[in-house]
Amino acid sequence: MLNGVIVNKLQSMDQTLDELRSLGTVSVAQLENDWLIQRAIERNLQVLVEIVIDVCQRILVLENQTPASTSADAIERCVQLGALSGHDSYRKMEQFRNFIVHRYEKVDTGILVGMVNKRLADFERFRDEILDYGNQDRLE
Repeated sequence: MLNGVIVNKLQSMDQTLDELRSLGTVSVAQLENDWLIQRAIERNLQVLVEIVIDVCQRILVLENQTPASTSADAIERCVQLGALSGHDSYRKMEQFRNFIVHRYEKVDTGILVGMVNKRLADFERFRDEILDYGNQDRLE
């Protein structure tokens, strides 16, 4: 059973995904001409990845493990627990988060467009895998 904090974070993930999907298909030109939409996308994508990392850390604690020292380690340890598949998209999420946080002054609009138009399902896969793991009555 997943705890309330994880469930709330997954609900926030769904809400953020809905917000991004409400934009429809986005283009590089659109983002280059509308800084407000570009910044909203950057922030929402960062929030999604932060949720992934937070949920992974919480699962480790619920499994009586020490918290991971890095976000990449948190994801990898959840893969080792069987909470997540070894899907490469999870590692790419974490790399994207580091890029957007540390290279915030100029984020490539092409990367943002690719994330919004093609990679949102990766977050849904994460949510579904976590819910499946939680339904195994392992987490209380």
